[in-house]
Amino acid sequence: MRARGFTLLEILVALIIFAVVALIAYRGLDQVAQVKLRLDQEAAYWRETNLVFDRIEQDVLQAIDRPWRDSGGVARPAFSGRQRATVRGDVALELVRIDRAHEDAHLAYRLVDARLELLQWDRLDQPPRAEPVAHPLLNDVARFETRFLDGKGTWQTQWPVPGVRETLPLAVEITLARQKLAPVSRVFLLP
Repeated sequence: MRARGFTLLEILVALIIFAVVALIAYRGLDQVAQVKLRLDQEAAYWRETNLVFDRIEQDVLQAIDRPWRDSGGVARPAFSGRQRATVRGDVALELVRIDRAHEDAHLAYRLVDARLELLQWDRLDQPPRAEPVAHPLLNDVARFETRFLDGKGTWQTQWPVPGVRETLPLAVEITLARQKLAPVSRVFLLP
C-alpha cells in the first residue's frame, strides 16, 4: 500500500488561498479599527462641545440684573456682549450670575488664539488691578459668536443695546464653530 500525501503544488495553492483570506481579514479589521478611531474622535468632539454649551447654559440661566464695578470704579452692566469679538482676546459674553459660594459671580467668555476661555473674577466689584483667572474650555475654535433677543423679539448683535432700557435680554444665541467643522448654534432663554 502506497502512502498518499499532498503534492508541492497543492501545498502552494493552499498557502496562496490562506494568504489571500488573511489579507482580506486584515484589511477588514483595519477598516473596522479606522472607523472606530473616527467615531471615537467624533464622540469626543461632541462631548467637549456639549460640555461647553452646558456650562454656558448654566451661567446664562443664573444671570441676574446686578451691575458691577470695574477696577477703576466705573459701573458696568450686569449682562453685555457683542456678536463677534474683533480684537485678539476681546470678550464676547460677560455676565453676573448667582453664585452661592461667593454671593454673586462675575464671569466672561472670550476667544484667544483658537481657544475658548472662561474668565472668572474672585469678586463682583473689582479692587484696583484685579485680574480674572482664565480657564481654557475648548481648543480649535474658529468662531464664537453671540446674539441677543430684545423685548421686541428682535435679535441684536450687541448687548446692552444703545438707547434701550432693558438690562437683560430675553435669550442668547451662541454659535460655536470648531475648525474644519460646521458651526453649531444654541439658544438659551433667560429666566
